[in-house]
Amino acid sequence: LSLVRRVCDRVAVMYAGRIAEIGTVAQVFADPRHPYTQGLIAAVPRAGTGRGLLASIPGSVPELVDPPPGCRFADRCPHVMDECTRANPMARDVSPGHQSVCFLEKTGQAGAPATSEATLS
Repeated sequence: LSLVRRVCDRVAVMYAGRIAEIGTVAQVFADPRHPYTQGLIAAVPRAGTGRGLLASIPGSVPELVDPPPGCRFADRCPHVMDECTRANPMARDVSPGHQSVCFLEKTGQAGAPATSEATLS
């Protein structure tokens, strides 16, 4: 992620073969909207983090040969709703040039990073 931040202008965050969020590097790093993006950013080691104390996203990547219906991140998402397990979310504009593929955008609940998503392991 550090390399992406320094080298790229735009970034697409993918999970299990699908785009979860896309935007400029500044937009995605400053205002991560998809729960997976929030988890990735929370997992970046920071100065002062004790050795071996890195955040992780609970769960496992779904089977991709025959994936379950709905959002592929649903089994790992702390904000999962019934809709997430039935249908694939559509990309929604967060701001000009910044999109998140999450039902939370529709409900207005997206935005603030979920501290419960990343756990110490």
